[in-house]
Amino acid sequence: MGGEHGVYCVGCCVGLMLILFALGVMSLLWMAIVAVLIFAEKLLPFGARLPYALALCFLALGLFVAASPGSVPGLTEPTSGPTMGMQP
Repeated sequence: MGGEHGVYCVGCCVGLMLILFALGVMSLLWMAIVAVLIFAEKLLPFGARLPYALALCFLALGLFVAASPGSVPGLTEPTSGPTMGMQP
């Protein structure tokens, strides 16, 4: 029975698990933020409506980053970062 529930959990949440894994490799802070948002969606009384609000917020954030990437702290363009010892 535990295996059956485990397979069901992986099947329905594989996207979230992959996102949290990738975020955990890149930034523990962002992984924790996304985990809290998922937790809120699952447990809060208005959790069914929360994904729509989050989608609008993430869309606005994505448009902001696309329009003004220089204003985002810590964001570097691939050509502006360190060359890691490579000679041009």
